[in-house]
Amino acid sequence: MIRRSPVAVAAMILAAMIPAATPVGAAPARIVSMNLCADELLLRLAPPGRLVSVTWLAAGPAAIDAGPAAGLTLNHGRAEEIARLQPDLVVAGRYTTATTTAMLRRAGIPVQLLDEATSLDGIRDQVTSLAAVIGNPDAGVDMLARMDAMLAAARPAPDDPGGMPGVVVLRPGGGVAGAGTLQDEILTAAGLRNLAPDAPVDGDGRIGLERLLRLKPELLILDSDGAAPPALAREVLDHPAFRSRQAGITIASLPAALWVCPGPWVAEAVARLSAARRTVLARRGADQ
Repeated sequence: MIRRSPVAVAAMILAAMIPAATPVGAAPARIVSMNLCADELLLRLAPPGRLVSVTWLAAGPAAIDAGPAAGLTLNHGRAEEIARLQPDLVVAGRYTTATTTAMLRRAGIPVQLLDEATSLDGIRDQVTSLAAVIGNPDAGVDMLARMDAMLAAARPAPDDPGGMPGVVVLRPGGGVAGAGTLQDEILTAAGLRNLAPDAPVDGDGRIGLERLLRLKPELLILDSDGAAPPALAREVLDHPAFRSRQAGITIASLPAALWVCPGPWVAEAVARLSAARRTVLARRGADQ
């Protein structure tokens, strides 16, 4: 008697649930996403009717806009429910459960793993690659053209006299955006100087109130939206030491969804940060 592993048995069951393979070279007609960041890209790149399912996160507050997910089947990333949708392409994150993606592949379902983009150039490469995989390269070209146009409009002119105001981004857990991160590049694109790389942080990558005030930022960005639950980043604002020193600090909130998942929508983050920079410069002029 041949004994098969549970994964092999599950793969055999899954294989019985899927249709014949898509002809080689044909664009996938039934695409399923198993990752929020893949959701966001595919909702904007996939031709109408080809994206059949996204994760449940795409219809919730973590999404940039929950509207586009309306009418699609929502999944929780389980192999059985994915196979039942009869996809001819599944897009998953690089760190999506390896057991699930292995089961899908053994069942004959193509799986495309999506790496996390860590720079603006990385976003361009990711969009171009994914648009090609789903057979809609023109959509990728259009998406990137819109991103680059928004970035160009938000970028301060080379001769802008305002310089680069110092900024600190406070994440919900009290962490900060460090050097070499996508957030750091986004701040630079908006004409801001990230002060966090010059600040010592604790073992969890968080910055204390005293260290924050010592940096003397002109702009403090809360990496959350107004409807977010209380977090350490917001508790800082209520501390007496902060309130006594906040006269020269402009405070702005930025929806975390705009840069939690790297994608062309970070251009909107740059635009909002650029507007916050203009507020800082106007305040600077009023104080003189």
